Amino acid sequence: MQRILVAEDDPVLAMIYEITLSEAGFEVMMCRDGVEALDALDAFAPDLVITDFYMPRMTGGQLIRAIRERRGDLTATLLASAVDSRRLLDDERADARLEKPITPARLLSGVRALEALRHA
Repeated sequence: MQRILVAEDDPVLAMIYEITLSEAGFEVMMCRDGVEALDALDAFAPDLVITDFYMPRMTGGQLIRAIRERRGDLTATLLASAVDSRRLLDDERADARLEKPITPARLLSGVRALEALRHA
């Protein structure tokens, strides 16, 4: 995984994610919500989308569903949220999940674990 698109409406978390992932060598595009992320999806062609669940205009679950409809399995999804994933519909479930609060080390660990699964 080299290209990561992040949909996070909390500016502090977005900054932490961007710095952490960029310093780890990933090409990162930041979006403030799911609509902005979906608009950037085709042009950026990310290997991974990291999304919060509760965001304005489009939830993370709706974004995950739209990514699967548009890109199939080409783009992995990681839900970074405190939402209980058992409440989500099957087509809204991410490939992996990190529960907030998320430290930079946990973020990188989650990304690397998902990367290993996709390349296994």
